[in-house]
Amino acid sequence: LIMLPGPPNELQPMFENQIIPRLEELDYVDEQENYLQIKTIGIGESALENQFQSIFQQHENLSVAYCAHQGQVDCRISFHDIDKNKSRLLEIAEACKGLLGDDFLCFGHQSTVEVVSNILGKNGLTLATAESCTGGLIADTFTNLPGSSEYFNGGIVSYSDQSKIQILGVPKKLIQEESAVSSSVAIVMAQGVAEKLDTDYGLSVTGYAGPVGGTSKDPVGTVYIGLHTPSGTLSQRFSWKSGRLATKKRALHAALDLLRRKLIAEKRNVVEAHENGIEGTGSRR
Repeated sequence: LIMLPGPPNELQPMFENQIIPRLEELDYVDEQENYLQIKTIGIGESALENQFQSIFQQHENLSVAYCAHQGQVDCRISFHDIDKNKSRLLEIAEACKGLLGDDFLCFGHQSTVEVVSNILGKNGLTLATAESCTGGLIADTFTNLPGSSEYFNGGIVSYSDQSKIQILGVPKKLIQEESAVSSSVAIVMAQGVAEKLDTDYGLSVTGYAGPVGGTSKDPVGTVYIGLHTPSGTLSQRFSWKSGRLATKKRALHAALDLLRRKLIAEKRNVVEAHENGIEGTGSRR
């Protein structure tokens, strides 16, 4: 019996430095994972279970476990003897991936920002961010990854209306007419930061994180995410009933996923255009 403290800052070092070595001495720790993890995003746990049911019910003795967290659901699948069933497990995972479409994030343990960063880096694309209510959280997440300067040119925290006007070129009249938290302003912010930092993609966030602010149309918890891409611009509205810090984190994950889905779609379009012999579909800044 092992008893550990609750606080993560106490539990984690004790587990890593004391418990794992003892378990290894007793031969309780495998050198490799005995499961395959399918990471998904943008789909709820119950919906995911229903979607995978037709696949999983075909396989006896398949163990399945779900873990939901912050807009994502991980699904771990395994057989008792993984070495003998490894190829079978991969076939099941690929079938699940085919059902998910763009809701599939990855196999394994990569985070959304790591997946996005890999797409940007491998395709020679660059990104800049313009943040209001998230206060630089997106830029911080990218710069936590080593080597991110290859694709992440920088970020601008335009928290006040004045900074949006002076730095990003948002028209003062637009803010007066539609407010700083609007689809139009999010789009101009994304365009402005992409132009200012000379990048292929510009990602912006503006919203009411709370607890004060908001309007009858856009109450506290409303966030607009803008995206400038080589093929055009778009914005998406989100509304969450959560505290200030939770809303900022939700906005971070939503922004990364919006960018991820657009990168996948544009890559798909380039491949299709190439197959059809259409020219002029490469990235541009």
